[in-house]
Amino acid sequence: MRALKLTLSVCLATCFLTCLDSGDLQEMEVKPGADVLLQCQGPRDADIRLLKWSRPDLESEGYVYFFRDNHLYEDIQHPSFHGRVKLRDPHMKDEDFSVTLKNVIVNDTGRYECEIINSKTGGKPELISTINLKVTHLEMVRTEKTGMEGTTVEGKTVEMSAWT
Repeated sequence: MRALKLTLSVCLATCFLTCLDSGDLQEMEVKPGADVLLQCQGPRDADIRLLKWSRPDLESEGYVYFFRDNHLYEDIQHPSFHGRVKLRDPHMKDEDFSVTLKNVIVNDTGRYECEIINSKTGGKPELISTINLKVTHLEMVRTEKTGMEGTTVEGKTVEMSAWT
């Protein structure tokens, strides 16, 4: 009997923790200037009423991408994302709600969430995907011994030039 209660408790705790973070968490690290695919795969055979990509850590209002009733609402898109975000597949075939973020900058670093409302969620938003994006910055180094100056990324020199 105790073993059954313990097993049931463990199952309930696991279910509770899983429900708290229902979106898949992905970690990505990219360099400035890159185009990034933020992946979001929705449930099959669901009539999508709303697709929302957001950055909860942004202090000002606006979305990364907001699509409702077959219409993109660019007027409520955060200004920093204007002209830089598009659906990977405009027809959202196979429930692919992934978006491409073009020409990333260091300020794009943050948490991205993909939420949908469909015919199966009963009007309640469902978190599908969560992505922690880190845009690494370039670092200038100067070496006194060689008289060289350069740019490094993650500790590796990628460009050097002489200075006097």
